[in-house]
Amino acid sequence: MSTPSPAGFSSPADPLEANTSWDKLVSAALVGTSRRPAPPTPDLPPTPADEDAEAGASALLDRAALAVVRRLAGHVPATVAAEAVVAPDGEDDASVAGPEVTRRLERILAGPSELLPEWLGLAGAAGLHVAPSTLPALLAKGAYNSSLRPAIAAVAGPRGRWLARVNPGWGYVNALDPRDRVFDEHTWERGSAVERSHALAALRAVDPDRARELLAAAWPDLGRAELRRHLLEALSTGLGPADEEFVEKALDDKGGNVRGLALSLLVRLPDSAHAHRLRGYVRDLATFPQGLMDGAEVASLGPQALRDLALVPAGDKPGAQVDREHRWALVTNTPLDVWTELTGRDPAGIFRYAEEHEGPLFDALANAITHQGNAEWARALLTVFRDGALGRTNDFARRHPSFPLRALLSLLPVEERCAWVLGSLTEKSSMQDLYDLLAGTAGPWTRELSAEVAGRLRAPKWQRDARAYGPVCEIAAERMPVDGIDDLPPDLPEIRGSYGNAEPSYAALRDTLLFRLDMHREFM
Repeated sequence: MSTPSPAGFSSPADPLEANTSWDKLVSAALVGTSRRPAPPTPDLPPTPADEDAEAGASALLDRAALAVVRRLAGHVPATVAAEAVVAPDGEDDASVAGPEVTRRLERILAGPSELLPEWLGLAGAAGLHVAPSTLPALLAKGAYNSSLRPAIAAVAGPRGRWLARVNPGWGYVNALDPRDRVFDEHTWERGSAVERSHALAALRAVDPDRARELLAAAWPDLGRAELRRHLLEALSTGLGPADEEFVEKALDDKGGNVRGLALSLLVRLPDSAHAHRLRGYVRDLATFPQGLMDGAEVASLGPQALRDLALVPAGDKPGAQVDREHRWALVTNTPLDVWTELTGRDPAGIFRYAEEHEGPLFDALANAITHQGNAEWARALLTVFRDGALGRTNDFARRHPSFPLRALLSLLPVEERCAWVLGSLTEKSSMQDLYDLLAGTAGPWTRELSAEVAGRLRAPKWQRDARAYGPVCEIAAERMPVDGIDDLPPDLPEIRGSYGNAEPSYAALRDTLLFRLDMHREFM
């Protein structure tokens, strides 16, 4: 059975077939074209020299070149079909980054790319596009790191969009281009899963009801679960009460990923009938103050409860592990206000009780906060954490190994986030305590937090827990504001000789800040 050939190319040559053209060409070359004309080669494509009767040597060499290609590649060279020719990039780009900015990007791409998101953000804010010479390496980064794709697409420019049309692996650039986010009837009906999702999202932004109606009409004929998931995801734009009925039907989908997405969308509708049913399940299972959810079996509530949580029945005897997973899912997806109603306590009081009496509920509620994006409850939990965990961080970490400090802090505005960290530090806080807090504090840091970190890095008393010194320097190098270099003089006399890696770590911190400072100046 033969393998189809790419557009514009012939079928593979039979390696067992006699290569008569090659033998004739070799014979003519040995004799010379002055005595014997270049032999005809009907099994090879025509060459420009074929039209010139006097071009004996040129015709021979052209045909020999084609024959060599066939011998080495196993394909007969052919003229590329017109439809297979890639259209040239005809767009001019006046916003290409200059030489200094480009060299900076080349250095970032050549080494560890922790600073790449910052460079991309600066370039996007400046309205610049990446120079063509660095586009392939940058687009390849986005192919392997989806978190970078929106920022890369914003700075790819016309040449990047052209390359993305040529290389399917870089197609995310055009998929994320806001100029392409317009609803098109043909794309909606005939496009790929991603194209249809983008078309639906574009319509959703201007006419949410029509977008939902189109999806509902097409839903029964969507055979692949992955396609249904892609299209259902478009409803996350402008999600509201009018979408509840359709999204809840998706909880009955055969695809587990579709059911999971439907549940995550319903969680964003706290006044829906689905949310009220989840509250009811918690009321049925919780016993306060004896144990809240300890030992409760969600499966005992019947198949409707499992369906509402996008869970699959585990049989007659689910087991303790399955019961724990079911309780986790119920707490994670139920609106948090049910707990204040049940207990009569504020969020901080609920966490203090759960920390003292029932650790699994504490962890599940912490996960629910990040899953539901509730900043009010995040503040309450962070208060409990600061009051009870700091100074005994290791003990707390052993009890709650999955405590989502970074995710909780990310729910707060930057100023409040950094102020919380500052308020959590005391004179007795160790360098390890500092690291534990800073590791969960995404950048950019405020100037005040940066100055506090710089002062602690230069204080001699940190000799006693030097193992955390290097990691703190690494975090600060990426998250300090670039003017934080003013708080970090070149020398480090206070702790010289006390910790072998202190000076190299401190020097690397300063070098990275100086690198970033130069990077910022290049965009000015």
